[in-house]
Amino acid sequence: MRIVWVAATLLAACSNAENGPCADMCHELSDTCNYAAYPSFASCYEGCVYAQTERNADIPAQNECVQAAECDTFAIVECEHAHGGE
Repeated sequence: MRIVWVAATLLAACSNAENGPCADMCHELSDTCNYAAYPSFASCYEGCVYAQTERNADIPAQNECVQAAECDTFAIVECEHAHGGE
């Protein structure tokens, strides 16, 4: 049952992939920074939605941190540690 819920959540989230803090952060990471951990927008977005729904990540705060990191890999990793959830 939980797998069905997660799949439904991801599917719904993908339909809104161009809006919201996950989209903003993933455009920065995959498009602007070419961050190797996320070779595509879709891979980043799926991970972001998972972190938000399953780990209670503070995506708006993480997005602000990523923007301030200005594509510095070490700073981006620190953003994940600080705001990525449980």
